[in-house]
Amino acid sequence: MRKGPLLAAIGAVAAISIALLLYIWYLQPTQRAPALKVVVYSYLDVITGIDPSIEDDTGIVVLGSVYEPLLYYDPVRGEHIPALAESWESNEDGTVWTFRLRRGVIFHDGTPFTAEAVKLSIERARDIYRETGRGSGYIWDSVEEIEIVDDYTVRFKLAYPQRVDMLASAIYAGYIFSPSALEKAGVEDPLDPNLERWFNAGNEAGSGPYLIEFYSPESEVRLRKFEKWWGWTVVNNPDAPDVVIIRIRTDPLDQYNGLLAGEIDIASSVPRANLGDLKARGFQIINVSVFHNYILQLNCRRYPTNVTAFRLAVMHAIPWGELVDVALQGFGRLGAGVLPYNFPGYDGNLRYTYDLDLARKYLEKSGVKLPVKVEFVYQADYEENAAFAQLLKSRLADLGIDVELKPMAWTAVKEAGKEVWSSPENAPHLIINDWWPTLPSPYDYLYGLFHSESTEWNWAGYSNPVFDELISAAYEAEGRDYGEAMRLYRLAQKMVYEEGAGISLWEEIRPFVVSSRVEVPEKALNPLYIYVIFFQHVKVRG
Repeated sequence: MRKGPLLAAIGAVAAISIALLLYIWYLQPTQRAPALKVVVYSYLDVITGIDPSIEDDTGIVVLGSVYEPLLYYDPVRGEHIPALAESWESNEDGTVWTFRLRRGVIFHDGTPFTAEAVKLSIERARDIYRETGRGSGYIWDSVEEIEIVDDYTVRFKLAYPQRVDMLASAIYAGYIFSPSALEKAGVEDPLDPNLERWFNAGNEAGSGPYLIEFYSPESEVRLRKFEKWWGWTVVNNPDAPDVVIIRIRTDPLDQYNGLLAGEIDIASSVPRANLGDLKARGFQIINVSVFHNYILQLNCRRYPTNVTAFRLAVMHAIPWGELVDVALQGFGRLGAGVLPYNFPGYDGNLRYTYDLDLARKYLEKSGVKLPVKVEFVYQADYEENAAFAQLLKSRLADLGIDVELKPMAWTAVKEAGKEVWSSPENAPHLIINDWWPTLPSPYDYLYGLFHSESTEWNWAGYSNPVFDELISAAYEAEGRDYGEAMRLYRLAQKMVYEEGAGISLWEEIRPFVVSSRVEVPEKALNPLYIYVIFFQHVKVRG
């Protein structure tokens, strides 16, 4: 049946209209979603774990963006900065501390932040350390009870006076996680090992500005911006990255090449010899004086380094005047004692001299028959360690001491160091343990590195009851008589120095290299929280 003329005309007009609309749509520019702002940060070491209560090593590079403590600490200004706590106070003798918590905070899974999370998180860190010796929960030793006053108030009751504001700003053992993690991990007891396994499988329960999107601890971690983070209105940075990629590059030269190829925006560990070239190419070099030092520990439980005079001979054979220039190419400061420069309790007088004649006298006193061989273990991908190892080997050879160099990956170094407690004859005679603090107290270094209970990090196997009692007394004194505490810490350091159990070789100036497409302001890098970049302050250009 044929259409009438009117219907045919209407159909023709409609067809022309549709065609015209399609043509106009085709000519219009395609509407695309705004491009994501992505920052790639290159880090040198594999991630050793991300359990917020237990991790005490390289996982800080992830934890620092995903979780939050009650407070942060600015060591340059000596100020505590509110985070999940807005205000705090203590009683007159420092044995009761009350924290008032920030309202309106939610965890990444939508769970509201309340005092319950604070109590759970801190007690878990404390109790895991008490039961297993793992993590940094020893910082909460003074805490007898955490009382939930109401949803937004917690009260710490202590066995002895202590600076809980200092503890609450620690870079380990102070992160707060959501109680919902227990249910998700299928556990009821927060000390159940399955909760640790759940965290270390790449799961998280934080409240920080970024959440974990992908986790491969040996290659890459991807973080995504948490849009509901309470701090975005405070930070007021619309150019903050939407995605942060932490790329593991264990070869410093790979970091250099990645910068040149445009694959990396921020690098933590390029070879120092390449810094001048990068600066000439337009990269920014940000030198940060960090509380990160490299401590040479001598095996006090294996012959011949179990002989004090032999250890002192080694110390006086180290060419101290050359260390910073040879090992660090100028990017650092010569060490002294155990603590880094400008850290509370630092004592610049605790240095050995380079004196081969004195070293020979100590060798004679030691009774060790020469020649003798010693093993030296250090992390292979730290260029400063390799340079120092070659230097030490050549100087000790002059004394009849043959040094067998054993560069290893970090995880292997750590296992070799801990062996001093289980099989001292198989543990290395000398080992480098680099350290950054959990909290701004000498106790952190002295307990972690030389206390007889600290079998995780005391790779010297140093065991001295007088030393142990001294630093315990100093820690307990910090909350009531800070000056007396520092005096006791200095005495403890001197004890380690006189016995030659260990010495800080140097503390570093860490050069971060930044491409022109991002801006890293001063507040994004805190020298206490080394390797943590507070990405909420970073700006992505263009």
